[in-house]
Amino acid sequence: MKKLLSMLLVLVMALGVLPVAMAEEGLEPMTTEEITLTVAHWGQAEAGEPEVVQALIAQFEEAYPNINVEFLNIDQNSWDATLNNLASNGNLPDVFWVFSVSAAVANEWALELTDFYAKDPDAKELFPTMVEGSKIGGKNYSYPAVLFPHMMYMNTTLFEQYNVELPAVDWTWDDYVELAEELSHPEEFNFGVSNPLFVDLLPAAINGNQGKFGWDGEAYHFDEAWIEAVELRAEMINNKICEWMTAEEKEAVLGDPGAWPPGAGRTAMHIDWPWTLAQFQTFRKEETGCEWVYYPLPMGEGKGELAIVDNGIISASTEHPREAWELAKWMSWGPQAALKRQETYRALGYAVSRMPVVSTPEVWQDLYDNCTEDLKPFFEGVLTRGVNFVPSNWPVCPGWSEIESYYNSNDIDGKILRGEIEAADVAEELETVANNARDAWLANNLPED
Repeated sequence: MKKLLSMLLVLVMALGVLPVAMAEEGLEPMTTEEITLTVAHWGQAEAGEPEVVQALIAQFEEAYPNINVEFLNIDQNSWDATLNNLASNGNLPDVFWVFSVSAAVANEWALELTDFYAKDPDAKELFPTMVEGSKIGGKNYSYPAVLFPHMMYMNTTLFEQYNVELPAVDWTWDDYVELAEELSHPEEFNFGVSNPLFVDLLPAAINGNQGKFGWDGEAYHFDEAWIEAVELRAEMINNKICEWMTAEEKEAVLGDPGAWPPGAGRTAMHIDWPWTLAQFQTFRKEETGCEWVYYPLPMGEGKGELAIVDNGIISASTEHPREAWELAKWMSWGPQAALKRQETYRALGYAVSRMPVVSTPEVWQDLYDNCTEDLKPFFEGVLTRGVNFVPSNWPVCPGWSEIESYYNSNDIDGKILRGEIEAADVAEELETVANNARDAWLANNLPED
């Protein structure tokens, strides 16, 4: 593994923890005046996060001793309400995370960042769709802070029980479907897969640059990828390849109508996120006697993988936009931020759940070198397969709430599952509704030049 990456690491070493002078290439010089910047991130109730924030601030202030950073601790449960209050008083932080980028743009909170992306060499380290997939009306108003990749939880106990070999790390979606069929034993209430998020995942896997509903930073696409996704979901559920147990079945088999079959060891391949790892590595393992290893998602022809992304913005009212951009980088998305976050979590004895939005091999090699054995396949996959993480698009997409409401209120997935409609018959209608909603949002909410 290390030999394989050695040449890549030499090429990108200069982009790992960048000297201040190089970080400023192409950008305006940083101020030498004494200034104060404010920043706000959520997640401060989670173990390790307060220490990570302080470590990131200390690292930035050491690099820029003339800049004082104040962290604004906002209750996550009242995040939006607090930001609205701060905005009404003209006191928004210089740098802060938002649940909805499109709402922040509509509120005129967000500074346009397109020029910063173009001029900052560090931005070239971002996975490409982190920049392109988050555009609104052709412009960037946000930055990706951290990502939570989708992961495949492989129940090795069920693989062994049914005498099925684990796949190679560079497996495909065809491999996944074949294994799912082989591992499904509904007569024993054991299933090949669970959490069939194919509508979310297949546009990225097949087309490479699309999020859910085919969003590519410009338009929605209900194309063959969406059709394949909804049809695969229906097929797997109807053929009992995917876990879809009723409350009565859960009570009869698991003793609880509200039981969670994947956590009870009833699915061989389960799609989840890093924030669930701790329970599978501890009490789920103890309760079920099952062992798990964690894989990357299967690879599609497009080599894209959708990931949940926390987004941040720089306040349109900041008096120091250049310095705020640098702070956002050192606090969130930059290689130097990722390495410091990982180092701090390890020093505290916590697993790293917030993962990098940069493709820098040094950063991912650091995760691989320091992870537990059950996570080696996942990080090996990131390092060797050339994956492009596609950001979760719903916090950014113009018109998202309208298309999601239309899709859900018309029970599109349910009707396809029950065979009441054909996916191909409604694809054109959905694409028209979605892009009309996009156009209406842009016309009514996009800031004027």
